[in-house]
Amino acid sequence: MDIRHKRIIQFLTVLVFFLVFGYFVFNWIMAAALHSRKEVIIPDVTKKTLYEATKLLSACNLGLKLEGEEFNQDLPAGAIVRQTPYAGMTTKEGKIVRVTVSQGGEFVYVPNLIAQSARTAGISLRSAGLNLGEETSKFSLSVAKGNVLSQDPKPGTVSEKDSLVSLVVSAGLPPNNIKLMPDFKNKNIDDVKEWAKDNGINVTFKQENSENLVTGAVMHQTPDPDTNLADNNAVEIVTAVSVGNASGSGKKFVYDVPPSSSEQKIKLSLIDSVGEKEIFNGTKPGGSKLEVMINPQGNARMRVFLNNVLIEQRDVQ
Repeated sequence: MDIRHKRIIQFLTVLVFFLVFGYFVFNWIMAAALHSRKEVIIPDVTKKTLYEATKLLSACNLGLKLEGEEFNQDLPAGAIVRQTPYAGMTTKEGKIVRVTVSQGGEFVYVPNLIAQSARTAGISLRSAGLNLGEETSKFSLSVAKGNVLSQDPKPGTVSEKDSLVSLVVSAGLPPNNIKLMPDFKNKNIDDVKEWAKDNGINVTFKQENSENLVTGAVMHQTPDPDTNLADNNAVEIVTAVSVGNASGSGKKFVYDVPPSSSEQKIKLSLIDSVGEKEIFNGTKPGGSKLEVMINPQGNARMRVFLNNVLIEQRDVQ
């Protein structure tokens, strides 16, 4: 073996010695450091914010690590749900406390319950992660007895999971001594005048310009449909003045909404010599009748959309 190889072996032997020696020295130092650290009691940081928890743990020379987040109905967003190690345990300074933070209550969308039976509405609520709240009844001219008239919160709003939804359920048609406000929207002013005369109701009429509705078609009404007129005697009807053809007599388009336990989304689009324009866009109870006054120019047809699907095109006679 030449001198060069001997020197390499000697160098490697010395290197291994120092590595082994360094390893044991490092472990001895770390063990001494750990044993020299004081013992502390882990504080309770649950229900605290991360900022508050950090201050508490830092005062004990402890660290904090966020492990995750989860929904929690009982704690607001940002509050600590649990910790590891647990509060009250004894540990050495420098220990890391791992925490899980609340995201608050889980939120869900409130389903549309209008025109559903009360029983079906309850099932729909449970399926959506909500609970049935107060249930009251009210007479109605348009919604069948036992079906939902209105709800609180309203459809499509966001609510905390397991929260309550209150319902107003139709008690059916009112007795003769109770007068309810009909739904006149899109109907002709003559229908309003005939109803007002038969029931001895004073009605205030106003007009607004409209590009879509024929002159005399009802655009807005006060009060809302099914309001007890004994509680609200001020009836106001706003009718359309057809822009560019205010004297047009117009035509009535009638659409029978298919039977259903829930409200149906209806859109009516009129196509005539002028072009295509939206006449109605809203919801109607299943099995009801939708009547609109239109003023088509030349040959015309109506496109009917049910729940955003084109289901019918009908010539306007």
